[in-house]
Amino acid sequence: MSRREISDRLRKALHLDALESLSEQGLAPTTSLYQEAAGVGRMAPRQSNEVNSSVSDDAWSAATRFHLGSVFETGHDIRRLVNGDEIFPAMLASIRSATRSIEFLSFIFQDDSISETFCDALINRANAGVRVRVIMDAFGGKAALNSLISKMEKNGIQVEIFHPISSWKFWRTSCRNHRKILVVDNRVAYIGGVGVSELWTGRGDSPTSCRDTHFRVTGPAVAHFKAAFLTNWASAGGKLPDPTDDIPLSTPRRGMNELAAVVPSSSASQYSTVSLLFQLLIRCTTKSLHIVTPYFVPGPVLIKELTNASRRGARIDIMLSGNHCDHRSALWAGRSCYQPLLNAGINIYEYDRTLLHTKAYIVDEHLVALGSPNMNQRSQTMDEEIALLALSSRLASEMLYDMEQDRAFCRKIESEKWSKRPIHNRLIENTAAMFSSQL
Repeated sequence: MSRREISDRLRKALHLDALESLSEQGLAPTTSLYQEAAGVGRMAPRQSNEVNSSVSDDAWSAATRFHLGSVFETGHDIRRLVNGDEIFPAMLASIRSATRSIEFLSFIFQDDSISETFCDALINRANAGVRVRVIMDAFGGKAALNSLISKMEKNGIQVEIFHPISSWKFWRTSCRNHRKILVVDNRVAYIGGVGVSELWTGRGDSPTSCRDTHFRVTGPAVAHFKAAFLTNWASAGGKLPDPTDDIPLSTPRRGMNELAAVVPSSSASQYSTVSLLFQLLIRCTTKSLHIVTPYFVPGPVLIKELTNASRRGARIDIMLSGNHCDHRSALWAGRSCYQPLLNAGINIYEYDRTLLHTKAYIVDEHLVALGSPNMNQRSQTMDEEIALLALSSRLASEMLYDMEQDRAFCRKIESEKWSKRPIHNRLIENTAAMFSSQL
């Protein structure tokens, strides 16, 4: 079956028209989602002034399977790592412990001291006989000028560059590989938002130290992260391994035994899985939705979804990078859509301590979506992304605790004051919004 046929079938399976109708009525169509997925048939939506009860794990499993093509599996241990002081030591320790294989994909890989530390650790393992594969994004990794890439290649590491900027296929340069994946010995993986750069070192407590969260994962999801890596490896020109090479007979299931599902999203598809993921998260919200993203350019569809969710009684908090945002055009374009969200009762906070780079979406204090996607147009339409969904009240509680701590360094955007902001600010916002599709 061709990719186009698969895409068409998925579009039909999503029943987007039916879901849109329910959303317009201000309802979270969770019952309908679950029954359609289970093959029971539809029920007429019932109007209610009460907020629906939270979506069950079974309903989430059915919805993600049939609407995103992702399956929840048990047997996971997911650990959050806060800021560079926790993230980099954990990643380097896993790399240095490798005995069989390492797959490493990074969007940002600067030619600086922390990147050199990673480079040396990878070379050490390659010299010890470990198979090391590395993918660098041509744009984010500044591959054309990065001396560490040639250093790795000279020391037996297989390196592929995703969409080289020098390629004559210039139209491909707008599509970037925004995924961050590290898989070690098929047993442990790391995903999240971290870039390998000195900006991410430290405790995230100053303008020179980025505030970010990364995650260490064991369990069945590790195989899915490796599969996503190998898909990008093949598309970048890398030679695929023998099907039985380095593949364990079974995946160890230790730790907290939590339910999780992997959601990869590819720019090669004719639809965006990330966009569908965001719509599903918002529509299934019954009590609360907490969003943390550095770049917020949601587009009209998600704006409508968010306002509908708020008006049906769900609390929605959005935390964004503020004065230290490193992409000012994205910041201004995002601000152009604040007013309709504020009018719907949504809380918006701008984080001003440093660059806030965490990407996390917490639904009803139970489901957590984490990984590389921002709630912007690039993640929804143009870039390679990967997310992990976890049904874990423990992890949700930890992420909400972090969000509450970060709130101390935020400015809350007040609706009345925002509506009176200067005309020149509005002009800048509207100008930036004209380029939203690239932000």
